[in-house]
Amino acid sequence: MFKDHFGTVLTNVLAIVMGIVMAVAVIIIDHQAFNISNVFKIWAMVTFVVLTVSIFVPYVKWGNASAAALHLKEGTIGFKLVAGIIPSLILNTFNTVIVSGASIMYSETIPAAAQTGIWIEAIIHDWPICLVVSYIAAFAAEAIGKKVAEKNVLSA
Repeated sequence: MFKDHFGTVLTNVLAIVMGIVMAVAVIIIDHQAFNISNVFKIWAMVTFVVLTVSIFVPYVKWGNASAAALHLKEGTIGFKLVAGIIPSLILNTFNTVIVSGASIMYSETIPAAAQTGIWIEAIIHDWPICLVVSYIAAFAAEAIGKKVAEKNVLSA
């Protein structure tokens, strides 16, 4: 993430865009109240998780390597579709576990004795749905991030 300015800008924009998309998706999926408090709380958590994981896990490199291992040509649609699977799996897993955990473990309305079971149920319920949403949304988020980085980094 911090190897070059372009990548840093792209990752930050991607995290912000994915944060808002996933916040809205989680609110809909989990039938939560659609209000600024919930949107902001989930948006902030998703954005933070994406940025933190991006610092420590080379998921883009792994995704590209998986597409290359299948002998797909870089720059093709097939390459992009396959290369996007691993980043989505990794980021979605971290986000589902952490965001649902924070939402449940800090809820005063859920008895402490029931929180772990509810958390596991939430992970099982949300993970596959959020994987599909995050996989699709990542293409748009990456495109937006590239446009912002190209405009602000390459023209500077």
